[in-house]
Amino acid sequence: MVFGSALLAMLAHSALPEHHLSADSKDVVKLGIALIATMSALVLGLLIASAKSAFDTRSNQLVQASADIIQLDRALARRGRPAERDRYENIPHRSPL
Repeated sequence: MVFGSALLAMLAHSALPEHHLSADSKDVVKLGIALIATMSALVLGLLIASAKSAFDTRSNQLVQASADIIQLDRALARRGRPAERDRYENIPHRSPL
C-alpha cells in the first residue's frame, strides 16, 4: 500500500502544474494531514472510552446479579428445611449437597 501510494505520488508530481508544488501548497497539505490525523485520534479515543464504559457497565451488572443470587441463597438457607426445595429449584446452577 505504501509502495502504491509512492507510485501514485510520483505520477501526480509529474502531472501537477508548478504552482501546486510550491512550499505553501506543501504546507497546506501537511496541515490537512495533521488535522485528519488529530480527528482520527480523537474519534478512536472516544470509541475506546465508549467500549470501556459499556464493558464496565456489564461487569457491574454481572457482579450485582451474582451478589443478589448469593443473598437469595443465604436467605433461603437460613429458613432451613421449609425453603430447601425453593433453594435448589430457583438458584441457577445450584445442586443439592
